[in-house]
Amino acid sequence: MEITQDIKTAFILGTGIMLFLVFGLLFLVLFYQNHFMKMKRNEANLLLQTALESEKRERERIAIDLHDGVQGDLNALKFTLAGLESGVVDPKFKAHVQLLQNTLQQTTENVRVISQKLMPPLLEQKGIKAALEVYFDFLQSHSEATFVLKGDLNAFELSSHEKYALFRLIQELIQNMLKHGHVSKVELVFLSYAKELQISIVDDGVSFDFFSALELRHSGGLQNIISRLKSIGAVMKQVTKDGFNIYIIQIKR
Repeated sequence: MEITQDIKTAFILGTGIMLFLVFGLLFLVLFYQNHFMKMKRNEANLLLQTALESEKRERERIAIDLHDGVQGDLNALKFTLAGLESGVVDPKFKAHVQLLQNTLQQTTENVRVISQKLMPPLLEQKGIKAALEVYFDFLQSHSEATFVLKGDLNAFELSSHEKYALFRLIQELIQNMLKHGHVSKVELVFLSYAKELQISIVDDGVSFDFFSALELRHSGGLQNIISRLKSIGAVMKQVTKDGFNIYIIQIKR
C-alpha cells in the first residue's frame, strides 16, 4: 500500500511539475511573442517618423530653393523688363514687354504660393494656428466655401514634428472635403488643456464615412492621414450629426 501511495504521490508531483513547465514555457513563448510584436511596432513607428521627418526636410529644402532661387531670378527678370520698357517707343513692342511683365508677375505669385504650401513659414515661426489662418484665407479667396477657425492652443505645447503632421493631415482632410464633399462651410475648433488637445473639424458637405472609405479604397490621401495620426500618437473619430460630418482629433500626454 505504501508503494502504491508513493507511486501516486510521485505521479501527482511529476504531473504538477510537467504542468508547471508547460505553463511556464507557454508564458515565455507568449511573453517573447508580445515583446517581439512590440519591438516590430516600435520599429514601424520609428520608420514612419523617419520617413515623415525626411519628407518635412525635403519640403523645407524645396521651399527655400523656390523662394530664394527661382523667385529671386523671376524678380530680377521683372526689374530688367521694367527698365527695358521705359526705353521702348514702339507701341507693339511695348505691349509685348508689358505682357511678359504680367506673365512674370503671375508666375512669381504662383511660385510664392507653391513655396508656402510646401512649408508654410508661419508653422515654425508662430505655430499651427497662425499657419492655418493663412491657409484658410487662401482657401477662402480661391473657393466659394466659408472657412472658420476658433479656439487656441495656449494650454497645450506641440513639438515641431506634431505641428507639421497636424497641419498636413488637416490639409488632407479639407482637400478631401472640397474635392468630394461639395462643402459650403468648414469650421475648425481647438480645445486645449494641459494634458490633452482636441481638434474638431465640421463640414456641411455630403455624408462621408472616412473609415469605411479607407477600407474600400486604396486612397493615398486617406492613408497619409492615418500615417500622420500614428506618427504623433493621435487618434481620430468621426460622427455624422444633423447633416454634418464631424472629425475629432485627440492628442493626450
